[in-house]
Parts: sequence; structure tokens; C-alpha cells
Amino acid sequence: MTTENEPDPPYDLRPMVASWLRSIRARGLADNTVRIYRAAGMGLARHLLAYVPEEDARPAPTTQEEIHREHVESYITVLLDSTSPGNAHQHFRSLKTFFNWMTDIEEELDRSPMARMKAPIVPEQEVEIVPEDALQRLLRRCGGRSYTDRRDTAMIMLLLDTGVRRAELVNRLISDVDLDLKVMLIVAKGKRPRSVPFGKQTAVALDRYFRALQKLAGPDALERDAPLWRGVLKKSTFTVSGVNQMLERRCIQAGIEHVHPHRFRHTFAHLWRFHGGGDDELMSIAGWKSRAMLNRYAASTSKARAKAAHARLSPADRLGGATARGR
Repeated sequence: MTTENEPDPPYDLRPMVASWLRSIRARGLADNTVRIYRAAGMGLARHLLAYVPEEDARPAPTTQEEIHREHVESYITVLLDSTSPGNAHQHFRSLKTFFNWMTDIEEELDRSPMARMKAPIVPEQEVEIVPEDALQRLLRRCGGRSYTDRRDTAMIMLLLDTGVRRAELVNRLISDVDLDLKVMLIVAKGKRPRSVPFGKQTAVALDRYFRALQKLAGPDALERDAPLWRGVLKKSTFTVSGVNQMLERRCIQAGIEHVHPHRFRHTFAHLWRFHGGGDDELMSIAGWKSRAMLNRYAASTSKARAKAAHARLSPADRLGGATARGR
């Protein structure tokens, strides 16, 4: 309890954030979404507890009703200065959801402090695709006959051939892959299942991996409910971090710069469009509901596609042929 001369302590938002996270888990949202929301909510809570207002600025809130746009803007500004526009934008969207939950669902507030806030601008950043020569060198490093060679080749081929995310790749069972139909069943963000097709070479790589897996882990390794990917030590199930470590190791061996797994998703989208694949089909394979995502993933290599299209469709080249015949 404070005395007359002591100011009230700053409001602790953490219990409310914890309630919000429990409601999110009850709705069955993806673990990664919960993690992102938690980082934003708890980050703001810590910011408010340590908040020191600038001159003529609002003091730290002592109740939830006193949380003002200025307090949230202060937190977003700190993120812009210390991290990146993309991270600040992600926290902004998450906190917008949090305060909407407080007002519209729980009615803890009459009005969201973020009601009129504008999201921070995120500059367009081109994500480089994986060059063809780097892909060839990477796959050559996995060209042996050992279990890890067979497994790593199959993983890289699937990442390139389907554009799946890391979590979609690793959280799979043997029954999720059909080598004859050449499809893999995955569960995307929001737990939406979809079938993803892959090509003949990827099917061959997977078939070789299955045989190597059976030799490593025994006949039960190919049971329908068995995990699709295994490590070597203790035959442990593969994780998202395991994919990162595998690629880091293989890139070092191949003498190329590190390739983040998500670059394969951008590479897949680029190559699909570059070779004339349709946008609707690409959205279906990638699991995108919005064309904004389609444009975002293809933006980094639009110049290359435009150049290739111009080489095929150049009006001047067409006229040149007619002019040459007229001489």
C-alpha cells in the first residue's frame, strides 16, 4: 500500500496477458502463434513496468484503463530502434489483437488504446532465392549412400520441390507420404490440412531414404504411425532446429553461404512462376489464402521473370524479324 507521498505503482499487465494466452490456447491456435503473441504481450507488460516518461509525456499507467496510445507507441518505438521494422510490425499486430480481446471479448476496457494507431511501415526487403549452382553443390554433398546422406537429400528435395515450411516438413508421419501418388499430407498454420504434390526425383529420393531408415531403425520404422524423420543418435525424432543444423552443416561442407530453410519457400515460388506455373495453383500448394502473400513471396525475383518474359515477347524482336524479311 502506498502512502500519501508515494506514487501508485505502475500497472502490471502480465496477469491479463496470461489470461489472453490461455484463451488463445483454448481456441487451438498454432504453438508458434502463441509464442509470437506471448512475446508481444509480455514485452509490453515489462515496458510499462519500467516506463519512464519523457518530459510533458503521460506518466506510467497505474490501472489498465490508464493505458494510452502513447504508452504503446513508446514500446513500438523501442522495438524499431532496437530490433527491426518487421519485428515491430509483428508486435503491433499482436497487441492490436490483444486489446481487441480486452474490449470486444472480455469487456475489460471500453475502448482499445490502439484504436487509431497506425502500424509501423515495413520496407520491402528482397529475399534472395537459392542459386542453382548452390543447390547443385548442396545436393552433391548429400550424394553418398549413408543414412544421413539419404535423409538430408530427401529433406532438401522436399523443401525445394514443395515450398513447405520447416514445421510442416518435420511434424509428419510415414502415412503422410504416398510415393505412388507423389503427395505429402501436411498441416499448415491454423491446423488446415492440405496435400502437397512432389516430383519424380523427389519420390526417388524419398524411396531411397525409406530403405535407409528401415535399415537404421528396423522393420517398424515404416509403420504408418511412425515418425517420418529420424536422427541417428537414439533414432530420435527430427525437430525444426534439427533442420537448421542439418542445413548449416551441409552448407559448410558444400562451401556455400548458409541457406535458411525458408529461402527454399521463396525459391520454389520463384521457380514456379518463372517456368509459367499458374498463381492459383501456387497458392493452393503453398497454402496461401491471400494474394498478398503470393505477391510478397514472388516480389524478390520479379525482375528476373520480367526479363525472361521480355526475351520471349519482345515487340522489337518481332518487328526485327519482319524488317529483316522485307530487306
